[in-house]
Amino acid sequence: MATQPRIDHIIIAAKDVKAAADSFCKEFGLAAYVGGKHDGWGTENYIIPLGEGYIEIAAVFDQKAADTCDWGRKITEAADGLSSSKPWTLVTFAVETPEGAAATAERLKADTAPMRRFRPDGTNITWRVAAMSRFMEPDRDPKPFFITWDDVKTRPDKLPADHKVKPERIEYVEVAGDKAAMQEWVGSQYYDGLPISAGMVCNQGSFLQFWRNLDD
Repeated sequence: MATQPRIDHIIIAAKDVKAAADSFCKEFGLAAYVGGKHDGWGTENYIIPLGEGYIEIAAVFDQKAADTCDWGRKITEAADGLSSSKPWTLVTFAVETPEGAAATAERLKADTAPMRRFRPDGTNITWRVAAMSRFMEPDRDPKPFFITWDDVKTRPDKLPADHKVKPERIEYVEVAGDKAAMQEWVGSQYYDGLPISAGMVCNQGSFLQFWRNLDD
């Protein structure tokens, strides 16, 4: 089991998950597999496993359902303006801490919710999230949401993909915004254990950048 706290995954939005996955493989040599659909949230995903952690490519497949939740609205908003020449964009990231999603939600006065999706092979994956109901708040963008897996053996980074390179983990992320606010959000006792550089000036006006440790 991975040591916590940890960056669980990076989320990128797309209009077409397959086209975005193909673009990612061509540009970075990282392959993806079909993840599945989020029950009741109107989104679907492809997964790029990175050894430890993963990238989630998310897109809306049911706009009516997506419009009922902040997650669906966030993916819709992020995907607006994407094209064949720019098939994906960074959205946010998720962290896992020993505090657990339920306790984190109580600390932040945020909602917590059980989540699930079914893999194409029928495997039911379940987890709990915190602070996904606060995506549309002012100054929310640099801050991650929180995740706790019910069964770590079903974590998406546990399945293989036919990469052209050898990913090992998410090396670190850089985020814009206030460092003290990020520490308070994540939990000051966990912040130093996470590979996050806060208060950075990110390229091209983005609030988030990430790097992978790749070994050809």
